[in-house]
Amino acid sequence: MGSTGYSGAVPAETPSHAAERAGARTGSLAFHDTDLRGPEGGRRGRALFYAVAVAVILVLLASVIPSPYAIERPGPVVDTLGTVEGGGKGTPLITISGEKTYPTSGTLNLLTVTLVGTPQKPNSWLSLVPALLDPNQELVPLEQIYPKGTTAEQRDEANAALMTSSQDLATVAALNALGRKVPAELVVGRVVDGGPSVGILKDGDVIRSIDGRPVTSLTELRDGLQRADGAVELAIDRGGKSQTVRVTPRATDSGSSPQLGILAGSRFDIPVKVRVEVEGIGGPSAGTIFALAVYDKLTPGDLTGGLRVSGTGTIDESGAVGAIGGLPQKLAGAERAGTDLFFFPMANCADLPSSLPKGLRMVPVSTFAEALEAVQDAAAGKPTPTVSERCAGSGG
Repeated sequence: MGSTGYSGAVPAETPSHAAERAGARTGSLAFHDTDLRGPEGGRRGRALFYAVAVAVILVLLASVIPSPYAIERPGPVVDTLGTVEGGGKGTPLITISGEKTYPTSGTLNLLTVTLVGTPQKPNSWLSLVPALLDPNQELVPLEQIYPKGTTAEQRDEANAALMTSSQDLATVAALNALGRKVPAELVVGRVVDGGPSVGILKDGDVIRSIDGRPVTSLTELRDGLQRADGAVELAIDRGGKSQTVRVTPRATDSGSSPQLGILAGSRFDIPVKVRVEVEGIGGPSAGTIFALAVYDKLTPGDLTGGLRVSGTGTIDESGAVGAIGGLPQKLAGAERAGTDLFFFPMANCADLPSSLPKGLRMVPVSTFAEALEAVQDAAAGKPTPTVSERCAGSGG
């Protein structure tokens, strides 16, 4: 009977047993509940997997698919009064022979823009992302930099020629500012196929005058074309013989000014030899800073007063300062170089970024004389024209 009573009794449940049973029940219920919601949870998991997979595929494609954009970013800053390494020793970046030169100090920085991407080696879409996030970088359509059919090598050759030309023009502008006029003549480099001068002018012709007015520069030739009404009379030298020809200028497209259809440039008889040691830098935008450096070396005293001056702008033989590209990138380069005074072409006022560096003195200029005066005044502690004053006047 005791045995029967024992077998019929229910043992007291300990707390641990209760927990185990509760856990078992809870686990069982949880298992069945998850099982009931399985299709919905699976769909969410598969959707997440597909989203991640698509994102990975898009990133991979973006890293290999070429884009039609190049990237412009601040490039190297080079002191034209400094030296470059060569043969184990520093060589002056600018060397002048045939004329007395003077020691100088301070800095006259040449500013550059680094271009990333070519038609032959385009940037991927993914590589453009950092440029989109950096206000000092800019995306530029490749076709804007490389016209159809132009290779990177051809562009480099053209920029190297422009750099050489800018050095000659800078030397002439500096000498002219010193009162030393440099003899010049306007030479036809190439007659454009299909243009109005085909069969009339030849490569190597020297243009002496247009409608009786002497010309030695492209600026004077353009002025003569603006005054003309119909055909113009050109006095030229060809093979050592003088002759006169008539050409009817023609506009290349609607709205453009009439042109002769030639590529021409001034040839100078420069009395001094200026050697500039720059490699890998092309284009004409260093003309004005080169002119200041040549002027500084040819005059006694210290032009910059020890200031760090950076500048950009093309220049012609008359000293006119022309527009350049990549102004925001060059401004960023000047700021990073610790520049005290930055000058730039007045023609680029509209290209200034909305936010300008604080504490950086900036002067827009339109002539070499204005750039020279700005440096001299800054060195003497005098005020210089401001961006708001000059750019407002230029409509920028």
